[in-house]
Amino acid sequence: MSANTDRAATGTSRRSLLGALGSTGLATAGLGAVPRQAEAQTAGLAVIGKEGWLFPVWDKVWDVDSNLVRQTSQVIAQAIDILKAAGIGTAITLIPSKARIYRQYLPAEIRVSAEADRRYAGIMNDLRRPGAILPDLDAAFRARAAGVQLFFKSDTHWTPMGAELAAVEVAKAIGPTVPSSTRPGTQVSTLSNKMHPRGDLVRNLPEAQRASYGPEPYQVREVVQAGGQAALIADDTTDVTVVGNSYMEPRYLFQPILSNQLSRPVSLFWKPNNVGPYATMLQYVASAGFKQQRPKVIAWTHLEVDFPGLPSSSGWGQNAMAPEKFLADLRRAVAA
Repeated sequence: MSANTDRAATGTSRRSLLGALGSTGLATAGLGAVPRQAEAQTAGLAVIGKEGWLFPVWDKVWDVDSNLVRQTSQVIAQAIDILKAAGIGTAITLIPSKARIYRQYLPAEIRVSAEADRRYAGIMNDLRRPGAILPDLDAAFRARAAGVQLFFKSDTHWTPMGAELAAVEVAKAIGPTVPSSTRPGTQVSTLSNKMHPRGDLVRNLPEAQRASYGPEPYQVREVVQAGGQAALIADDTTDVTVVGNSYMEPRYLFQPILSNQLSRPVSLFWKPNNVGPYATMLQYVASAGFKQQRPKVIAWTHLEVDFPGLPSSSGWGQNAMAPEKFLADLRRAVAA
């Protein structure tokens, strides 16, 4: 089993989470220029915000190509139809834009456009139409962002509390669509305090500026050990699989929290985001894990900032492919 394909299995009863609380985007494809008046606040691939916040330059809240966003949604909608025809439901974990959620920390010269503010709702409508299970994480994040830090200040990724909030909302949406499991979900601990090293965006800054960005405190749960062995183990009875990018890395605990909240095993297949959601999906449906145990539901991860991001986008590098090829390969794999 590779480091990027592990499974959640045994656990205990469903827990009530988030009660008291506490990768990269689409490479460099189609970044476009930041607004001219904000160029002084940009260093390489990082936008320098207020109060120690950094944002990836590909999180383009100032300029959205709505036509390409719709085209991307249409391809994903067709993939949802293909999976549905094969008896597999699709839940979309659509991770909101860090720059939109924490816009108050953007440089004063950068404004969130009206198109960017409409993008998330438009994607939701387009993907729910073919039957995707798609919770409104944008609304959930905006409601909690003031009291809980959902993204690391100097990193592209969410905090474990952002992952937990998303997992709870995804579980609420998936739960009514699947029968009760005979196997328990993953058991997790109470929150503990930890320090996160300087984020991945710091390396884009001039060397002289990097020293001002230090480690960040955060909170995270742990997977509870069962009988002296890790509770996070392989389980061939899983019928829900998370297919995603580095936001789904085990260190953020999305998968164990989803398993805990669903009271069932949940498997995980993830690759770095520069592989792209399309190649990652094709690798999963071609994997031994999929062939041995076809899931009832695939929870497919997408970043809002990757819309637009067609399968053919050069941002996916060698994994780029024509949309028609992606859909044909997916249809062939799930029909086998």
